[in-house]
Amino acid sequence: MDRKFHRMEYNSVLSETTILDPRFKKLAFNDNRAVDEALQRVTTAAARASQPTPGGQEGEEAEEDEEERQQPSAVWRLFEERASGDTTRRNPSADAILEVRSYLDEPLCQRSADPLSWWKTKASVYPRLTQVMSRRLCIVATSVPSERIFPKTGQIITERRNRISSSKLRHLVFLNANLEDMGTPSWQVRH
Repeated sequence: MDRKFHRMEYNSVLSETTILDPRFKKLAFNDNRAVDEALQRVTTAAARASQPTPGGQEGEEAEEDEEERQQPSAVWRLFEERASGDTTRRNPSADAILEVRSYLDEPLCQRSADPLSWWKTKASVYPRLTQVMSRRLCIVATSVPSERIFPKTGQIITERRNRISSSKLRHLVFLNANLEDMGTPSWQVRH
């Protein structure tokens, strides 16, 4: 095992996904230095993550739409100027560090729990980490689906259909694989 999986916890993809899995977090690591490096990368990514605005739009568009909907009184306008000034002075790195620490302080989930469901319920609590997680935990853990596609290519290219261009073959394989994922049997897909 040591030879096969030597320094596996230093693999950036694997270590970040392990840290972001609420079932394992730091528990799956043997080396504290690997934990620190993974946490540093996750914290840096969280600091770079942009926070979406509540309306689902970002930046100036959302502000303009909000102003068009209602013109607040002078008192509320002053309050909102102070509140928005407060958020612009915040440090994204410090916010990301606090978010990571808070996440790590949470108890571990049961091993049988679904980590994506956990993140869905905690999205409002950890908005930056949720964005980082969505880029890390979407990685396919096995190569089996891609290995199933290769025999399909052999089924498409036969002696009678040996002049299919590579781009057309690529499209047919893509459609065949994705339609089966949606529940359409491959025999219904026209080649």
